[in-house]
Amino acid sequence: MRSFLLIHGAWHGAWCWAPLQEHLNLAGYSSVAIELPGNLPGRSLGDDAELAFEALAQAHGDVIVVGHSLAGLLAPFVASHPKVCGLVMVAALFPEFDISAAQQREQTPQIYTDRYHQASVIRHEDGSTEVPAQEAIDLMFNTCTSDVAQWAASQLRRQYWESFVEPSPVWAWPDMPTLAIGCTEDQLTNPEPMRQAASRISGAHYLELNTDHSPMLSDPGELARLLIDFADRADLL
Repeated sequence: MRSFLLIHGAWHGAWCWAPLQEHLNLAGYSSVAIELPGNLPGRSLGDDAELAFEALAQAHGDVIVVGHSLAGLLAPFVASHPKVCGLVMVAALFPEFDISAAQQREQTPQIYTDRYHQASVIRHEDGSTEVPAQEAIDLMFNTCTSDVAQWAASQLRRQYWESFVEPSPVWAWPDMPTLAIGCTEDQLTNPEPMRQAASRISGAHYLELNTDHSPMLSDPGELARLLIDFADRADLL
């Protein structure tokens, strides 16, 4: 049976995948959520990829890589590992080959919502950022239950952005089935640019969830169902 490697996005940690992992475990699927130290300065995409490759080295059988949000920059690179058989992008940024995500934002600002462009993010002199709790709830956890939203917002940490300003190491999209999942109530990223990006990738399929930016917290059961359906697809054999 295939397993899942779960890669979190900005400000988050491996904790955000716990509700989803419960559903996957109940269905008999194993998963590993890696911890990316985005709260530490000076880390590149290559540094984060090494953590993912270490986790893949311990995996048994085929693995599906799941990247959320900022981890969309990393997940296609990690998917080059020989154990990876499929790729899932959840409310994720799609890298443009040999340019940075910062350049993408300048060229295609509609990747992000107007609400996010106006967000009250705390910007520190060292280049890192933090998201105040209520702002985080409004941007990322707006369809979560109140308890889950408040808990998730309290877990967020400072984020450094070196990986956001370095050119993408992904020179070609991995030759494997790809599932892109947009979120219709997302207040941080717009699903339409994600749909358009997926339409340009051979073998990619696009689906939507009626959730906020964080379906692993707001609707983990439905996200688990989509992941399991994808894992069971014949073209992953």
